[in-house]
Amino acid sequence: MKKYIQTVILSASILMLFSGCEKFIEEKSDNTLSIPTTIKDFQAMLNSYGNLNVDFIAAGEVSSDDYYLDDNEFSNLYYESDKRLYTWQPDYVTRPLSSAGDEWYNCYKPIYICNSVLQGLDDNNLSGDQADNLRGQALVFRAVRYLDGIQIWAPAYNKLTANNDLGMVLRTDPDINVVLGRSSMQETYDLIIRDLTEAIAYLPINQSSATIPTKATAYSLLSRTYLFMGEYEKALQNAEQALENTNAQLIDFNTLDPNNDFPIPTINNVSQETMLWSVLFYIDHLDQSMAKINPTLYNLYENGDLRKSIYFGENDEGSHFFKGSFLGTSGFTNTPTPAELLLTIAECNVRLGNLTKAENALNKLLVTRWKSGEYSPLSFSDNETALQTVLTERRKELVMRGLRWPDIKRLNRDGANIELTRIVNGRVLTLPPNDLRYAIAIPETVIEVGGLKQNPR
Repeated sequence: MKKYIQTVILSASILMLFSGCEKFIEEKSDNTLSIPTTIKDFQAMLNSYGNLNVDFIAAGEVSSDDYYLDDNEFSNLYYESDKRLYTWQPDYVTRPLSSAGDEWYNCYKPIYICNSVLQGLDDNNLSGDQADNLRGQALVFRAVRYLDGIQIWAPAYNKLTANNDLGMVLRTDPDINVVLGRSSMQETYDLIIRDLTEAIAYLPINQSSATIPTKATAYSLLSRTYLFMGEYEKALQNAEQALENTNAQLIDFNTLDPNNDFPIPTINNVSQETMLWSVLFYIDHLDQSMAKINPTLYNLYENGDLRKSIYFGENDEGSHFFKGSFLGTSGFTNTPTPAELLLTIAECNVRLGNLTKAENALNKLLVTRWKSGEYSPLSFSDNETALQTVLTERRKELVMRGLRWPDIKRLNRDGANIELTRIVNGRVLTLPPNDLRYAIAIPETVIEVGGLKQNPR
């Protein structure tokens, strides 16, 4: 079975020639490897969690405002591109392609695997429940990578300009000889929505592993997509459907020990809130040994809020580090969770004027996050206060989960006026709302070799 996976990975490497990854130019396929043709073959390809479930893009987490580096840590960063990304430079913010930090490749490799599976199912006329399940899995894995990528390499979705704004390079065919340019923002979101909607019909409620998408996974990612777009009725509907179809459960933080190195319990690195096991690309300065939590964020937590001790530990000099991973390690995940869904339900209900429903959703979450007997249920009387409360709780709950960057972008699109500030070696650096740099530069080698349009700078 290993040969089947190797075939796809080698082919994916070749694909990168057309996406600008020079480090793969010299790789050649082994014609002796078997070609996948059966249900078992294709399931093995999608079970390759080391290719499908890891290395989600971390550039947004580096660029957002949940953490900071002190001057010594910043000066010791190995890659100049890491320094440029951290300080919001307009270009050359990607590690050299000879390194392990090519996030463009990390994004498109699983897309190619999914395209190969989808094409293989069609070419071999495979049908039935197992084939449908495979099709649904591949569609989700493809959609989540495009959703991940467009939050980094494009501006916030704006329905007034989406047909003209640059989106992703939309590869839906494993043929590496097809040369493509960037599609529009609208075309990218249309593909994501189409893939996830189609996947819902194919996927079961339960799978054999947390690394495999379920029906609830597709609903939750569709809800996330619509939230980023500002389509609140659709985001709400899909969040509710996700909760109805998931076996994931909220963790009562009263049952956790904040003295543990990683207080959120897991079994095989899977927490009971995980709806799809996933891991962001590892960047060393996001690790708890270097990244210090923004004091403005830390001070949002009141004393009765258990997240203050579950999510954070204190350094010797008084700063704080993050230890609230849902992986049971120092790594970060962007998995959907019931908590995220409840926050989406609360936000959308506020925006739609349903304050009582918003209260109910938020209270259902927060009672599991506060010390027993100290939580006073929220009651909303006006939309403005309600929305600010929900968004504050969203920031407090979804720390280091790859969601803050797209949240800042969508909220600024709607007038939130969030300005990011960092102090580096005595210099005050700012990123104004809706700045062009919110669409992070595509790696320059990808632009050159692939003949793609760079984001406006």
